[in-house]
Amino acid sequence: MNGTMDPTVTLINEELTRRYEQALAQLPRLPAGVSEPHLIQVPPTYALASTRLMVVGQQTYGWGDPPYVGSVQLLMAGYASFDLGNGYRRSPLWMAAHKLHRALNPEGPERAFLWSNLVKVDQKGERPTPEVEEMAARLGLIQMEIELTKPDVVIFFTGPDYDDRLKATFPSVRFVDAGRLIHRLEHPHLPTRSFRTYHPKHLRLSRNWSVLTELIALAR
Repeated sequence: MNGTMDPTVTLINEELTRRYEQALAQLPRLPAGVSEPHLIQVPPTYALASTRLMVVGQQTYGWGDPPYVGSVQLLMAGYASFDLGNGYRRSPLWMAAHKLHRALNPEGPERAFLWSNLVKVDQKGERPTPEVEEMAARLGLIQMEIELTKPDVVIFFTGPDYDDRLKATFPSVRFVDAGRLIHRLEHPHLPTRSFRTYHPKHLRLSRNWSVLTELIALAR
């Protein structure tokens, strides 16, 4: 990616690296078929965004191929080279993510937002078993990422099937009806502008893509 690395972003990435290494040292050996954990790296332009956005998906789909055998540096570099879905612009998730970012930062740089996942691993490309999911969740990675990167807006594209994990990740989180298929999430460890809606693939297939327009209005 182009751009000079902001000193603040450099410090955040250094702290992410340190905390990831500490967390992964606590991760038990996982069964065959479980992906590498999804670790983020803050892009150099993130500090230039007037509204810092994080989009959160459900879980990965075969992340870390070829296997990086737990190398934090390689996994973060893999995230950076993925370039926020630059090769998947027809994917509903990436169409929605970039639409949100452009709407919230019309004058800012492209690809200056963050992407994470609520469940940090997958198992053979699917949601992992409850046991594997819980082992990964105990590392507290998504909570740590939000703490360090301090987004202004967090959008959980997770849908109701992942509400159990969302509630376990942010205990006592309140779901407040905010519009059609949208809930505002209220929790002390989430920014005020945090929302949960359906995954963009579902929004497209159910002909509810216009929900994104409502979400943008709420997130501004």
